[in-house]
Amino acid sequence: MTQINPSRGVADGIEFDDLNSFPDSYKNLLAAREVVYCTELTIEGHTYAGTIIARDLPMAERVAFGRGLGEEIVGRLVLAGSSREA
Repeated sequence: MTQINPSRGVADGIEFDDLNSFPDSYKNLLAAREVVYCTELTIEGHTYAGTIIARDLPMAERVAFGRGLGEEIVGRLVLAGSSREA
């Protein structure tokens, strides 16, 4: 059985969410630079979202493969958090 901590973005000790502890302002800064790729992985029938920081899609795909969790790149992050001003 795989050990998952979705709030930390960790599966069997492997992080699958590079932006887990970043504030939205930093996430959006990186998103604006087009270096954050969104991923999905399915473990034991449950789907989880993750992120990979990479300079391009081929690099993101290598990172996903290297994690060994079966992640699929589903797109690039455009905006994190609420689009409304606080």
